[in-house]
Amino acid sequence: MNSGNKKQKTPNTDPLVSIGVPVYNGAKFIDECLSSILNQTYKNWECVVVNNCSTDGTAEIVRKYEALDPRFRLVDYKDFVGLVPNWNRLFPNISDQSVYFKVVQADDWIYPEAIELMVDLLEQYPSAGICSSYRIDGTEVNCDGLNFYDGPLFPGKELLKRHLTGGIDITGSVTTPLFRISILKELPTFPDLFNEEEFHIDTRIVYEMMLLADVVFVFKVLSYTRWHDDAETMQLCVRFNTFLNGVEQRLFRFKQFFPELEKTYKTHRHKYAYFLLKQKIRGNKKALEWHAKYLQRKFSTMDYIKAGLTRNGISYRFLSLFKSYQGRN
Repeated sequence: MNSGNKKQKTPNTDPLVSIGVPVYNGAKFIDECLSSILNQTYKNWECVVVNNCSTDGTAEIVRKYEALDPRFRLVDYKDFVGLVPNWNRLFPNISDQSVYFKVVQADDWIYPEAIELMVDLLEQYPSAGICSSYRIDGTEVNCDGLNFYDGPLFPGKELLKRHLTGGIDITGSVTTPLFRISILKELPTFPDLFNEEEFHIDTRIVYEMMLLADVVFVFKVLSYTRWHDDAETMQLCVRFNTFLNGVEQRLFRFKQFFPELEKTYKTHRHKYAYFLLKQKIRGNKKALEWHAKYLQRKFSTMDYIKAGLTRNGISYRFLSLFKSYQGRN
């Protein structure tokens, strides 16, 4: 097992952990979320709930927790903003004394020992900027793939490269990791933590952190990500295959640090273009509108042709599809 540069424990006061909960109309599940935070075995935390003009009684539920425990604090905004700007309201509202920062989505929850186990590893390994773990994602356990006997400390850039080539995924949702604040402050978008240019902002922040610092991993399930009918973002991801755009953006961003990823980037572009071509032929306007909004490096007609030939071979079927598309435009 990799021991790394392990730091010995000291009897000093436990470091303050700030937990941010962004919410809009989360009354259905936020009680379960906040209860999971209240029941943490780790005691030195604060929880800041940033309410984005909810109209369903969310604020009233949070105020009950404020009255129950002073570690809870409601920040009740009256001006409505989008999801990413509301997430970026979290960090400015936390304590200046905080050493670690965690986001817990209002419809998710964390296991009682989550903060304690994560802080313990981050305190032992000062080179680590992130701690992740297994999670329950709906009905499945994921964020697996790391070898227990290689951990708990992993080189950040090495893990980043493995993520970019599709060899592993330990990022989970934004509820999964715990961040070291001193490294968060080195992000290129700071003081904003989340980059609006990419839809999958929770994945992007973990990738950016891997570029800056090492990673520690708890080989236990420590969080739960909820799938439900009201989770429009998750449903949209599946319907429109938004992951193609996220991978394209991240490969483009990080291949400047890993030039050997150029071929992987080109291959993914072919896959992405082929997907869009099929949506054009099928007349899937909503999917095309979504990708047009987030696609930063547009595809040319030649890109579509190359993608079809690369993904489908030089075939009568592909040429027929492409002629059909041209005939409709």
